[in-house]
Amino acid sequence: MEGVEKVNIDDLVVLAVELTHSTLLETKKFRTLIDEEINQNHLKMVVDLSKCEHIDSTFLGAIMMTLQKLNEKGGKMKIVEPSNPNEDIFDVTKTHELFDMYKTREDAVKSFKLTK
Repeated sequence: MEGVEKVNIDDLVVLAVELTHSTLLETKKFRTLIDEEINQNHLKMVVDLSKCEHIDSTFLGAIMMTLQKLNEKGGKMKIVEPSNPNEDIFDVTKTHELFDMYKTREDAVKSFKLTK
């Protein structure tokens, strides 16, 4: 998907979201990408939002649905925090408590290796 870089590290999928603004169209494409990964039994994910300037509620909803799907299948998802603290929708909506949040991609990836 344009705007999302996918990297596989062993059984871990890292999705680096490089969209400056997420709209409904990008959210639909992102959900399709995520669903394909889950259908391929890729149940460990890092969603890197560090390059996102703005995350809207539809995109946040897609991330929350992904977390639910992964939890139902015994998977895990870690989030790399957006770098723009003024646009942190996770704090505004109080959803940061639902996610395992990390400052860097390296820390999020490392956290999977520590829990093996």
